[in-house]
Amino acid sequence: MAISIKQQIQAANKNLAALFKAGDMKSVANCYSKNSKFMPPNSKSIKSKKAIQEFWENTAALGVAALSLRTGQVEKLGTTAIETGVATLKDKDGVTLDQADYVVVWKLENKAWKLHWDIFNSNTA
Repeated sequence: MAISIKQQIQAANKNLAALFKAGDMKSVANCYSKNSKFMPPNSKSIKSKKAIQEFWENTAALGVAALSLRTGQVEKLGTTAIETGVATLKDKDGVTLDQADYVVVWKLENKAWKLHWDIFNSNTA
């Protein structure tokens, strides 16, 4: 039985979260496509893997120890997939620091789903 697009995206998210928890921000950045655009709240768009790596390094330095990504909906359009979901950021003690709604446009690159356009907003005041 073929794995659904939602299951494929969930697996990619699980991998990204594991890399983040391990502190491997270079590999986190490599989860993004070659021409990705990362759009965090209250910031200019980030367009290089090095800058994406630095963003996640800075996020970890602020005390975020774990990231979980809960996929809501996924739609596939050829070699593109669009995902909505909720991200939860936790500290080393498991305390939730922030939650965010997100939309990711994924691109299939070399038979792997990569985050292409990533935008999110914080839900925690």
